[in-house]
Amino acid sequence: MIIFPDIEIQNGQSVNRIRGKENQPEVYDIAPLDAAKAFVDAGAEWLHIIDIDGSLQRERINSELICEIIDTVDIPVQVGGGIRTQSDVDWWLERDAARVVLGTAAVLDRLFLMEVCGRHPGKIVISITGKDGYVMIDGWRTKTSFTPLELAKSFENTGAAAIIYTDLDRFENGQAYGLASTIEIGTELSIPLISTGTVFSMDDVSTLALLPNIEGVIIGRALYQGKLNLAEAIKTARASWVAPELAEDGVAPKLEEVSGIPIKDIDHVGICISDLERSMRFYEMLGFTNEKEIGLTPDDPVVMRHGSGVTINLLNQKDMGHIHPPIALEVKSLSKTRAFLEYNGIDIVDTYEDDSRQKICVKDPDNNVIELNHYQ
Repeated sequence: MIIFPDIEIQNGQSVNRIRGKENQPEVYDIAPLDAAKAFVDAGAEWLHIIDIDGSLQRERINSELICEIIDTVDIPVQVGGGIRTQSDVDWWLERDAARVVLGTAAVLDRLFLMEVCGRHPGKIVISITGKDGYVMIDGWRTKTSFTPLELAKSFENTGAAAIIYTDLDRFENGQAYGLASTIEIGTELSIPLISTGTVFSMDDVSTLALLPNIEGVIIGRALYQGKLNLAEAIKTARASWVAPELAEDGVAPKLEEVSGIPIKDIDHVGICISDLERSMRFYEMLGFTNEKEIGLTPDDPVVMRHGSGVTINLLNQKDMGHIHPPIALEVKSLSKTRAFLEYNGIDIVDTYEDDSRQKICVKDPDNNVIELNHYQ
């Protein structure tokens, strides 16, 4: 689990918002840039920065300061607050923000969300705030008719990198409120979840690290108020990093103990051939029918399907292993597969995405390509 130290900026100051009191935030006596440097020195792997003025006024009020932080630190920064257009997203990514957080715009404009996720795969994070069982937008000022779970489920196949869930009830009422809504969403989702509004002590970090599908946790107030030591929190989170795709009954094994990626099925098998007509006759005798024949080129294999559902790709012998893999596997979650590969140091050598499918490719020690597909 990743700890995301939270830097909320209003009028150039480090603050923490109090719902309903936008003009009376809790102000901290450390400048945002100094806070960022302190978090990096403590071992932070990411920073989470929100422009509060931007969220409330829909303008890039503190952009110069945030850009200075991005340029100063040597870790990735995800940025949010008032980002509602394609040009807003492009503007931040062009200034080296690692990821952009979308809240209200993601809820109100699904077409916009799909477009930016498709244009910037792995760069978009969706923020959902829950209060009294419903999603809040417009800087927590407007209640919608959506429940956090149903809205989060509807975002699973958008191509977003993760969903941030703010449990506003727990944030405002304290630890006594529990983690029920966070647990429910984490258990039901296939897309990684980042929790916020949930940490008051080190015990909360330990608990969240053992819950299903919690990729990270955003911590602000507890750090600024000295209730939590960031270095210790990072150490606890790293020791307890879990494999969300294998979670059962609310607890998951450590990622390093997982036996493999979350494979759903064999998608297809590539077969190296030298004579197309001869091979097609052979596989037709075995019960395969020609599903797609565009030509035996590196970009267009001949696809044949058996009545059982098994699919094979007939591949040009000289191009085998360069473009097309000998095996393609369907995975339950591409984002979780990416996380597993990254954790285990397995390089992704190719990626592809269209309206129906996302794929990544890896190579084994003998340079065989393995394709990993997730269908929308």
